[in-house]
This record gives sequence, structure tokens and C-alpha cells, in this order.
Amino acid sequence: MNKNITSIILAIFLGVLGGSINLLPLWFLDNSEFLFGQAFVLGALVTLGFRHSVLVLAIVTAFIFYRWGHSWPTIVFLLEIIWLNQLAISKGKMVFFRGILFWLICGLPLLYFLGHVQLKLPDLVVFTALSKYLLNAIVCLAIVDLASLFVNKSKWQYMPLYSILNRTVNLLVLLIIVTTSVVLTNNHYSRVESEVKSKLSDSAQNINKQIDDYLQSYLRAVRISGHSISQGVDINLILEQLVEMHDGFRTSIYISPQAEVVNFYPQLLGDSFVGDFPSVADREYFIEAPSHPKGYISSVFKGRGFGNEPIVALSVPVYEFDALVGVLEASLKFESFEQFIPTLLSHHGELLILDAKQQVVYSSLGSEFSTLDIIDSEKYAILANSQQDIFTDKEGTVYYQKVFKSDKLGWTVVTLLDRAHVNLTAINSLLTPLFLTIIIIIICRFLIGILTKQLVTPITVLSNEINKFDPSKQNYEGYDKKDDFLEVQTLHQQFYQLTKKLTFSFTKLEMANTENQQLNERLTEFNLKLEQQVDEKTKKLTEAVADAKNASKAKSQFLANMSHEIRTPLNGIIGLTELLINEYDDGAEEANQLEIIQSSAKNLLLILNDILDYSKIEAGALKLDIRVINSRKLFDEIASIYHSSITKKKVNFHYYASPELPEYLELDSLRVTQITNNLLSNAMKFTEEGEVNLSVEYRDNALIIFVKDTGIGISEQQQQHLFSEFTQADVSTTRKYGGTGLGLTICKRLAEQMGGQIELTSTEFEGSIFTVRIPSNVSAPENEVKEEASLSDLNGLDVLLVEDNLVNQIVATKMLAKFNCQVFTAGNGEEALQRLSTKRFSLVFMDCQMPVLDGLDCTSRIRDKANKYGDPYIIAITANAYSEDRKRCLEVGMNDFVAKPIEFESLNKAIAKYISHT
Repeated sequence: MNKNITSIILAIFLGVLGGSINLLPLWFLDNSEFLFGQAFVLGALVTLGFRHSVLVLAIVTAFIFYRWGHSWPTIVFLLEIIWLNQLAISKGKMVFFRGILFWLICGLPLLYFLGHVQLKLPDLVVFTALSKYLLNAIVCLAIVDLASLFVNKSKWQYMPLYSILNRTVNLLVLLIIVTTSVVLTNNHYSRVESEVKSKLSDSAQNINKQIDDYLQSYLRAVRISGHSISQGVDINLILEQLVEMHDGFRTSIYISPQAEVVNFYPQLLGDSFVGDFPSVADREYFIEAPSHPKGYISSVFKGRGFGNEPIVALSVPVYEFDALVGVLEASLKFESFEQFIPTLLSHHGELLILDAKQQVVYSSLGSEFSTLDIIDSEKYAILANSQQDIFTDKEGTVYYQKVFKSDKLGWTVVTLLDRAHVNLTAINSLLTPLFLTIIIIIICRFLIGILTKQLVTPITVLSNEINKFDPSKQNYEGYDKKDDFLEVQTLHQQFYQLTKKLTFSFTKLEMANTENQQLNERLTEFNLKLEQQVDEKTKKLTEAVADAKNASKAKSQFLANMSHEIRTPLNGIIGLTELLINEYDDGAEEANQLEIIQSSAKNLLLILNDILDYSKIEAGALKLDIRVINSRKLFDEIASIYHSSITKKKVNFHYYASPELPEYLELDSLRVTQITNNLLSNAMKFTEEGEVNLSVEYRDNALIIFVKDTGIGISEQQQQHLFSEFTQADVSTTRKYGGTGLGLTICKRLAEQMGGQIELTSTEFEGSIFTVRIPSNVSAPENEVKEEASLSDLNGLDVLLVEDNLVNQIVATKMLAKFNCQVFTAGNGEEALQRLSTKRFSLVFMDCQMPVLDGLDCTSRIRDKANKYGDPYIIAITANAYSEDRKRCLEVGMNDFVAKPIEFESLNKAIAKYISHT
């Protein structure tokens, strides 16, 4: 995978992981979340580079926006990675101290501006957030520095051990202390918060109970006064005593059953009445009084006289002989509710009191609730929700709150405390541990520096001693400090022992070097002599190799020439005898004598072929021609030849092809035929009576040929040398049966070259079995060209025969005459070109080796100047019968190839191909 794509995938993974970390509930004091995901941004900056860290920051920012609805801190985080990239990463420095410097100079002031001006947060909230961001930066920078130290160990080679140890331990101590302080501060904050909520709840219950008792006490006074009136006491006296004896009452009135005020106190109250007997029929305290015999406490309302303060009316019905004669009411003022405001953490809280109709009776939050305001049901449900412990006013101030509703009066008391006081308490409690933390960090840094230096100094001393150590001199006296670490002392002691051993070894080495120098001088002299001898031998070997190459070249040239010179007369003998045989009747004595001559010539040709094949095998020039062949047809033809050619009456020939033998195999048909013919020929030759068997099978992906005879057999001693070249069983065998002794050698070499082997099992005077195993693959049949066995007819065509040998001209001319054509001859290539320039021939039979101009050069000229010589179909007729000879003929432009001695059937096939070509 491309390295850049891998880095992008890793950056996306870090961004998602960092964003997920930011969603975790990791609080600082009043629900201000830590953003430890910034550590992954800084990690990407250190490991992947600036561009990928920006990608990580963008992903982390999306998570922050999802949580808060804004992402203003991202501006500061972006400036941080730019700062660190320029001042730390590009210079190969650590990021911690440069990162803290950024936050003190740029980060915290910019965050203060964003919080105070952009988001308009209270100062205490802003400073709490700044403390959180500073702690967040310390943790993230320390983690990144520690991780980079241990992940990227390649930096260690550029840093002294003292610096690595000192920095690592200091960062660990700082990280542990800061993390512990944050955890302890949060725990302390949680305890204070829990305590505040508990006290607010207790205060709400106590205030509600005091208000309840307060109202009930005044209601008892009104109830007693009403009872006195029903007993006949003077009404005006009762009204006056009720107001004067109870400080909370502002006024008192007596109302007739017709809702008319007939008596009141003080007298100044009358100034606010309309008419002599004002009506209060619409007042709640009059309407509800008859249905509350023990007294009724009304909702808060604004009185009609003596100021605008809210009051509560306390009323009781007055009965005489069970008949309602009036209603006594006294108005109670509320200035005294201020005494119920709770005090927590040395700060005054806030108090809100609602009557049964959710009407504000008293509120110390003047900007949020006004007296006599009716709280709507939705807002009251939020206040009354026992699970909701937080209240935020219109100005954004956050309060802890606790709500308690009276079961008797139905009044609700809400006690509140500004959360800033809790934050200040927690921060104040943090100052002392923070101061102690700084002291501890300073002390730890000092002690760690001393400890690290004490650890590193002996190692530095040892390193210097190693650099100065000279094994030829005993200049190290040992380490004499006894107050060092045990391991350091042991290391120095071991080094001291090592120096002694090295000095001793060096002395021995010096002696050995002296001896080696003497030996080297002697060896140098010997090498010079040896080099001279090697040069002489090399020169002789080079000359011998050159001689061998020349001899090999001469041998190859000799064999080629011998092949050509022998095949040329053989071509005349075999060709002419074949023509003469065809002129005599079968059984004629002359025909028999001619067949003997032809057989002798063919035997001579076989001997020649054996010699040439053996020469090619020895030179490694024999090449196989593996192709798909019809294996059954191949062996059927071989068997038919031996069936028809048996001359010994007491010898029977048997042929068996296994049913498992595939019809088509991948083999070199020429070499398989050569091996089989050679073995069958030997079997026939050495068997006077009995039988010769040819069996063919296919097993384990191999063709297996068995040739079995009942001939003279071969002794065990003779078998050991049987496959050696020019070897027969004994001299008498050669005399009696003839042969070169190359046949079996060639069979063995051919079988091995095809990846197979040949084995012999023989008993003297009983017979022999030759087993040939040749690996071969089963194949599908290829398109076979059906060859016509009939004689080709050239219909009187003029053909050109180019041949320098007169006998061969006669043989070829007589053979070609049988194909109904007119033969014109040329003695060499030059004559052939002259004839072609004057007469166009469509078919040319070309010998290759001729004087003046050979057949190869002649063919090249014909092909180069087709407009002058035409484009004849050229068939090579040559005694050069090697496969490379055939290849050269085809390369220069010849169309086909017939080897000498010319066989009538081969010539017929070549002419048939020409006819099909035209």
C-alpha cells in the first residue's frame, strides 16, 4: 500500500480516537470537560508531520462542535501545533517546555479573550476553564514527550543518558503529581458540592417549617381574638390588642356577614376606605373564612393601605349560637423572611418562597423573580423537579438549588447558592496542594538530577577509560570509589579484569604477529615461486585448451566432410540399385544380387549414422525434437517392418502393445525409433532360433519398451562393460556378427538425454531383456496431414537439378523422371543462376556443398533478386544430414530438405508438399 495513503488512514484513525476521548465525561470542577484528545493531535504532529496533524485536529474539532455547539478552542490548538512545528519539531527538540511556553504566552490569554468577549462567560467560569486548559496541556504534552522518547528510540543516539533519564523521570513525576492533584481536587469538589446540596435541602425544609410555624402562630392569635369577640368582648379593643401585641400584624378589621367593614385598626386605615362601610366581598380571606372554622391563610396580595408591601391575610369566622355574625381578619407583613436566607461556605445564599398558587411571596433574586409574580406551570415544574439541582438565571449565573413544598400550606421554599462559591472553595483548597506540588516537583527535579548524575558519571568515567585504554600498557589502576552503586563497582571491576586479560592477550598477540610476519615473508617467497609455476602451467593449459578446441573443430569438420563424402557415393549405390531392382522381376537372381548390394550400402549408412550420433552426443550437440506423436502408429510401423524382414526361419517375432498405452504422447519419435530399432536389430542379430518379443506399456507417466530375445545372452562380467563405447561382448562376437560397438552406448545416452534409463537382464546362452523407461506426457492429437502413398505427378513440369557430382546427377535424374517431369541440370550454383536468368523454373532441387558457388549462397542470391531469378520452390538435396544443416537450409530460403542417400519415399513426400504448396 502507498505510504501516503497509509499515513492518511492512520491520521483518520487518530482523529476519530481523539474525538471519542473528548466525548468521555472527564470533568474538572463544575462540569468543565478535559480535552485529552489533543494528545492525539500532538502525537500525529510528532510521528506523521504537520499536514497530517491538521487533518487529525479537523476530525477532533468535529467532535468538540458536536458536544458544545461551538469549537472556539480549536483556534488555540491550531496555533499550538504551528508553534510546536516551527520551534520544536523542525529543530528536533522535545515539545513539553516549548508547549507550556506557548500556553503561558499565547494560549491562555487568547482563551480568556474568547471566553470573556466572544462567549461572555463570568470571570470565575473563564478562570476555571483556563486552569483546566493549562492542566490539559501539561498532561498532553508530557504524554506525547514520553511516548516519543520510547517509540522513536533513534533519538537516543543524539541524547546523553543523563538527559534521557532526567527528562523521563521528571515528566513521569510531573504527570503523576498533576493527575493526582486533578483527581483529588475533583473528589474534594464533589464532596463540597454534595455537602452544599445537603445543607440547601435541610435549609429549605427548616425554612418551610419555620414559615409554617410562623403563620400558624399568628393564625392562633387571630383565632383566639375571634373567639373573644364571639364571647362579647369589645371588637375595637380586640382589634387594637391584636395589632399592638403582635409585631407582624399591620392591620386588623372586623367584617359583617354582608362583607362590610364595620370595625378596623388602626384608625388611619379608614383613610383608604371608600364609603362609610367599604365592601370586601371580593377578598379571598372573606370568601374562604366561613368554610375554614379554624382559620384561613390567604394567598399573597397587595394591601390597600399602609404601603405597597405584599401581605397575607389571616381570617377566622365569628359565630354566636352557631350563626355567622362576622369575620375577623388581620394582615401579616413579610419583612422578617430575610432572616431565613441560608448561609453556606461563609457566603449568603438566595431564597425564593412561593404560596400555594405559585405566587412569589419573597425572593432575594430581585432580577429574576418579583414579589407577587405568578410562576407559570412550566417554570414551576422545572423548579419543583427534585432531580434538577442546578438553576441558571437570566445573566447566566449558575446556582445549586433545593426545593421543598409544605404539605400543610402548599407553600414552596427554594434555597439557592451561587456555584461560584463552591468553585472558589475548591480552588482555594487546591492552592495549598498546588504550592506543595510545585515544591515537590522542584525537590524531585533536584534529587533526580543528583541521582541521574551519580548514575551516569561512573559510566562516563568508564567510557573515557575505555577510550584511553592501551592494551600494550597496563595503564588502568581500577575504580577506587567505594560509595557508588554496587552494579557500577562490579562493572568497573570487571573492566579491570578485562584489561588485564587484554594486556596478556595483546602480549601473546605481539609474539604471534612477529611469528606471522616471518611466516608471511616465507609465504611471500613461496607465493612468488608458486605464481611462476602457475603461470607456466596456465600457459601450457591454455595452449592445450586451444589445441583441444582446434582438434574438436578439426574433428567436427572431418566428420562433416566424411559424412558428405561417404553419403555421396552411397547415394549413387543405393539410388541406382533401387532403380535397377524395380526393373527386374521379384525372385530374379540379378534382383537378389542388387538387394544384397543395397542392403550392404544401407548397413554402411547405419554405421555412419551411429558414428555421427555418437560424435554429437560426446560434443553435447545432440538436440531433442519433442512433439506429439501417435505412439501406437509408431510402434505398429516398427513391428510391421520386422515382421516382414525376418530372414531366419527358426526365429519368430512377436509384438504386444498394452491397452493402457495412450494413443498420443509427447516424445522425440526419431530417437525413440532409433533406440527401438537398435535393440531389435541386436536381438535379431544375436538370436539364431527362438523368438524376439517387442512389448510396449505406459505406467507412472513413462513409456516402457521391452525387447526380449532367446539369443546367446550376456555374462555378468560382459554386462559391466556392455554400454561402453566401441565395446561388444568379446572379439569373437565382432568377428561373427559385425558392428561398431556404438549401438548400445548411443541407446543409453539417448534414453538418459530424454530423462529416462535403459536396463539389462540377461543370462548367458538363455537370452536377454532390455527395458527402456522414457518419461512422457499424455497429449491430445494434433492435426495430422494425411500423406498420400501414391506417386506424385508433375505433369511434364520443367525442373532444375543443381548437383556437382555426375553419379548423383544420374541417380536424381532417373528418380525424378518417374514423377513425369523434364529435368535440366547445373553443375554448381553459378551455372544454376545462369539457367534461372534465362529460363524460369518453378521447382529447383539444390545440392548444398558444391564448387564455385555452393547451394546456400546460390539460394540467398535467388531470394535477394527474385525479379531476376524468379521465386522457385527450392528443395535441398544434400549429404549434410545434421539437423543444424537442415536449419541452415531453411534459414537461407529453401523450402524443404531431402537427405542423401535419397530415398524414393522421402523424395515423393517432398514433391507432394510442393504440389500442395502450388
